[in-house]
Amino acid sequence: MSMDKINLDSLNNEIIRLLTENGRMPIGEMKKKLDVTSPTIRNRIKELEKNGLFKVAGLVDPNQHPQIVTALVAMSIRSLGKMDQILEKISRLPNVVWAGVCTGRYDIIAEVLCKEGKDELYRFTTNTILKIGNVIRSETFILLKSRHNWLCL
Repeated sequence: MSMDKINLDSLNNEIIRLLTENGRMPIGEMKKKLDVTSPTIRNRIKELEKNGLFKVAGLVDPNQHPQIVTALVAMSIRSLGKMDQILEKISRLPNVVWAGVCTGRYDIIAEVLCKEGKDELYRFTTNTILKIGNVIRSETFILLKSRHNWLCL
């Protein structure tokens, strides 16, 4: 199946939902819940992964790790028509969980995860993002508490 032909039908959505609840759920248990064969489930998962529509990952709850600092960093960008390339650079920076172009006062917002705490966040905001050269200014919002905010380390 090519990427443009894969269909997120109800079965694919149910498989994704089950694996979101428990990424280690055995195929046999999924088979019972979905009333389809094991090979069907395996093939669906393989196609979703192959086409970049789904992946299983180990996540941590940052609230259970007091040394971890999570922040949203909003950036004004001098894009010169290259916003997609700048977004790609920012999304690949160390500490960046995700980044997206947005509407409003800022051009890009990134969620940043710092395992070493505030000092690491300080280096990220005063050094790392400035190396890109297109960031005019930024504003950082440290998350003091969150819910359902499971993150990849």
